[in-house]
Amino acid sequence: MTITAEAILKKVCKAIDILIDAGKKYKGLFPSLLDLNTHEMLTELPPAIEGQRNGDRAHPGNNLIHDEAILMTMYALGRPDYREAAERYLCRFANHCTNTETGIFPWGEHAFWHLTEDRVGNSFVDVAYPDRPQDSAIHDHLRQAPVWLWEKLYAFNPTCVERFAEGLDYHWTEGEGWEYIRHAPIEKRSHLKRGDRACDFPRHSGFYILDWSFAYVKTSRGDFLEQLWRMVDYWWLKRDEDGLLLTESRSPPQDMNFYGVKALGQTLSLGASLLESANVLENKESTLASKMRKRAATYIDGFLRAPHNLEEGIFAISWKPGEAGHVSAMPIWGSRYGLWPACYVALTSLCAYGLTSDERLLHWAEAVGHCYLHTTFPENVAVPAMDVGLGLGLLADLFAVTKEAKWLDGGMQLAEKLIGVYFETELPRGAAGIHWYESQMGPSFLLHGLARIALLARNGGECALAADYTAR
Repeated sequence: MTITAEAILKKVCKAIDILIDAGKKYKGLFPSLLDLNTHEMLTELPPAIEGQRNGDRAHPGNNLIHDEAILMTMYALGRPDYREAAERYLCRFANHCTNTETGIFPWGEHAFWHLTEDRVGNSFVDVAYPDRPQDSAIHDHLRQAPVWLWEKLYAFNPTCVERFAEGLDYHWTEGEGWEYIRHAPIEKRSHLKRGDRACDFPRHSGFYILDWSFAYVKTSRGDFLEQLWRMVDYWWLKRDEDGLLLTESRSPPQDMNFYGVKALGQTLSLGASLLESANVLENKESTLASKMRKRAATYIDGFLRAPHNLEEGIFAISWKPGEAGHVSAMPIWGSRYGLWPACYVALTSLCAYGLTSDERLLHWAEAVGHCYLHTTFPENVAVPAMDVGLGLGLLADLFAVTKEAKWLDGGMQLAEKLIGVYFETELPRGAAGIHWYESQMGPSFLLHGLARIALLARNGGECALAADYTAR
């Protein structure tokens, strides 16, 4: 190994400098797609890589959910100019980009802030299907919004956080009984009608639970507490005898990708969100917090009992029981829509371990970590930057938790490899082999992972930059 921690941090800081400079034209918001050489926002959308959908991209705009990990890194690096730039970004977003019809933010999977037209961006109409009739942009959380981010947004504009929590009600759909959908209109005050599928993925309920927990603690609003109880009960009443949850609660039998499929990673994701939410609520609603922890324990048990094979490196993300007993396993490198790499779920496992001290979760994450030490990085595969960033983040977090040198040594070796693959220029490419920066592909997580492993190496295991557990 020839690279040093200081050399890695220099790379990270140079990339941050470029992002800050690129954001100056847009009141501090970082553009989603940038030319690697000129650092200007791309005017034309490059073709999607394999496994990427145009309806998930933020062209030509900004997406806070994409940038959360790099903003976290900027605060932790301790430089006044980075803190000022992060504050400028979040202040601009909180006070300029959140006054939507429903209060729901233009961020996440299918919406963004359109930088050139200064409005809510719609990934379906503006990016994927320009001839499609204009309709409301769609909210989908994409990942968990962390507590530190909610604290920042609340400090800049408390009203926007309260209105967002109100707007989450639009994720409930029209019909008899309670059913939610992961999509909700941002610019139209209406509840979506139910289709053939519920699309009520379990992990999204965890996202809303943490959102409402934060908003309830800040506002004491009874309707937010009612929403919490309703959502905490939602999947609990639909669990199987092992505590596992379906990918969605209602699917037509002919839809073989969803009907009867147990969502193992999502079951763990909901458990982790319940644990974090319980910590937020503890001093205000201890009874609800206790219930959250007990139910999280059941979900975690179900996930750990699922048909993984740690010795063979088979980490199941979904499972359809029956005669065939079909198991979908996560890859180590590379992802596509609907199939996460194993590092995603291993980091969620470490998140839950930190909140429970359940050694089984650490053992599961270590089994995945060993694969990242010994599995060769693939050639000629456009591996998104998020995948490698979270793989690096996994090794960094395993070292932070266990203090075992193999994780730090392996992380530093991987960091050197990734710099060679992703840093053709001073700004990281969005995926291996492509020639542009794109926030939707997750370079924010790559910069976070590089900074975290370098800080751990430089400071003898001490690190001001915490792990990022939002990708769950």
